[in-house]
Amino acid sequence: MLTDYMVTCPRPGCHWSGSLLPAGSLDVWRPALPSTNIIVFCCPRCHGEWHARIVGDDAVPIHEEELSASQA
Repeated sequence: MLTDYMVTCPRPGCHWSGSLLPAGSLDVWRPALPSTNIIVFCCPRCHGEWHARIVGDDAVPIHEEELSASQA
């Protein structure tokens, strides 16, 4: 099942706000893969991408430093 999230673009000067589906492959939303907890969004205004962590029903933006540390 696809899930959209209410988000605000964290990029400086943009701050677009609205409902978005995560960017990328739709395969990450298959029920067989419930462990996906980091998703990517693409802003419809500035076209910038940012990562977010799923926390409950919310998507919380991840700072680049946090992303680098979690992938190490």
